[in-house]
Amino acid sequence: MLHASEEPQATDLPASAITAPLIDAALARVLVSRSLRGSARGRRFLQFIVQEALAGRANRIKAYTIAMDVFDRDASFDPLLDPVVRIQAGRLRRALEHYYLTEGAADPLRIAIPKGGYVPQFSLVPVTAGADLPDEASGPASVPTRARLTLPRAPLILGRRIDRPFHWLAVAATAMSLALLLLTLAGLELFAGWRGVAPDPSRNAPERATAPATPQRAARGPALLVLPFTNGSGDPTLDLVADGITEDLVAALIRFDDFLVFGADTSFRYPSAPALREAAPTTRVDYLLKGSVAQTGDYIQVTATLIAAKDHRYLWSDSFRRAVTPTRLLDLRHDIAVQVTRTLAQSDGVIEREEARLNEQHAPQDLSSYACLLRTRQYWRQLSVALHAEVRDCLERTTRSDPGYPEAWAALAMVTIDEARLGFNPSPARPNPIDDGLRLAERAVALAPDSALSHQALGLAWWLRREPQRSIAAYERALALNPNDSAVLADLGRCYSLTGEWERGIPLIREAFTRNPAQPSWYRIVIATYHYVNGRYDDALEEMRRANLGREVILGHVALAMIHGQTGNRAEAAKAVSEILRLDSNFPIKAFSEFERRNIHPDIIARIVDGLRKAGLAIPPPQVADGERL
Repeated sequence: MLHASEEPQATDLPASAITAPLIDAALARVLVSRSLRGSARGRRFLQFIVQEALAGRANRIKAYTIAMDVFDRDASFDPLLDPVVRIQAGRLRRALEHYYLTEGAADPLRIAIPKGGYVPQFSLVPVTAGADLPDEASGPASVPTRARLTLPRAPLILGRRIDRPFHWLAVAATAMSLALLLLTLAGLELFAGWRGVAPDPSRNAPERATAPATPQRAARGPALLVLPFTNGSGDPTLDLVADGITEDLVAALIRFDDFLVFGADTSFRYPSAPALREAAPTTRVDYLLKGSVAQTGDYIQVTATLIAAKDHRYLWSDSFRRAVTPTRLLDLRHDIAVQVTRTLAQSDGVIEREEARLNEQHAPQDLSSYACLLRTRQYWRQLSVALHAEVRDCLERTTRSDPGYPEAWAALAMVTIDEARLGFNPSPARPNPIDDGLRLAERAVALAPDSALSHQALGLAWWLRREPQRSIAAYERALALNPNDSAVLADLGRCYSLTGEWERGIPLIREAFTRNPAQPSWYRIVIATYHYVNGRYDDALEEMRRANLGREVILGHVALAMIHGQTGNRAEAAKAVSEILRLDSNFPIKAFSEFERRNIHPDIIARIVDGLRKAGLAIPPPQVADGERL
């Protein structure tokens, strides 16, 4: 035992200490960590590149081989058109950074993926004298080395032999349960920050569990309890699959900041709303998500249902039937969890629509903090001057009465920026709305560094400050924090597209609409512009018809004018020009500066101006600094 005066001394490890067993042990710790818990693809990605490096095949670790071996792409994969490897690599880098800042801070060996490539790097960090390194033969004391499963013809599961066509499912499920078991043995309580409830300190006490404290942020939105999914087939080998679906759903839902999601341990400890209320009478539960897992031949069917806890109304239900193989079971779990989460939790999803319905009778000045945020999301879908003024006022009241609400600060940042971006309700008291918006966004990030909405607001601020690379970095961070947020995906696609990287941007916007057809339609202006610059005027016009923008969005009229100008439709071109001048009579004079401050590539600006001039908008040449015209 060390005495107080005998403080341990740090010492450097020699490079020769980096051995394959030590790397294996480091990989095993990361794979079962909370940082990668919600990312089956991230785990597969990391395991693949580390194993390839250990096997001496680092030259194979390229986007093409990763896409085929990890993400099941075919030989036609093109990294310029399909950014899956680049996006997943960015998420994995950030997950590793988070792991080594938190639960992996004491790991003696660290795994990193340098930017610009995918070959992993392994580095040693100083360790404390007296601390034991993992034994090369036995692996680390707390986490065993990576399991190497050998499947016999009829595998042994829980002491009995399974002889049936789907017997591999039990083996895969048992292997996946190892990670959960290790975390339990290590004493890790897997809750979702403020979204969970405190673990019971009297775990072994015969008395009723101590009531978990309800966090303050819970009052800002509804509370959702995911009940453990049940095994609907009677086959005990599916029990672990049902538990895995429950875990993956919680991991996906907690990425959304608009409501409280109780952690997975709460779900399993209190497998019903009455059980949770019995343990914690003051705990509020607004929605219950329950479901079942069943097997039919080589197919798994997962059914999920959302229920209003107050009156037991069924709000939504759906079934997902998938053919599975042993290697795709983790992906199946993840994909179903993501699909359910998008349906329920994203903008204009089931929960938001139900909450909006419950709050629609409140007058604007009576809106609660969360209801105000819902109203703001409605504004983002239906841009209008009147709604902008309403939500700006309610957000300002919210940040005064609830200054610790980061999502309100982030929303206020974006609404403030719209004073300059869209020309909505400019205030003489706020001559620099973009700079003010940046300060508001930075405050949101300081309050909640893990909030996707906070980084999304920061991305918008940097974009309007004409720093596109900082903007893209902020949006990439937001997407890493919540890969299921279609709004962030669309914003990132807009940035890449307008700076001229169409091959990276347009697929992201299209994916955003695939994930969420209720996506704000003004993103279609970007897709229309993409068709326009490539001479596909009919396709561009069709996108604008689908956008169906209101009369107050000047950029919609700009897009229509440039398209009709190129097609020679003089009547429609004149109508669009008239709307532009109605909204801003000085627009022709400042057209170049308006496009430039949105970081639009010069070649794209030239094409836009050409169409506007053909439509009849008298745009003078751009000016240089000394006032001379080019």
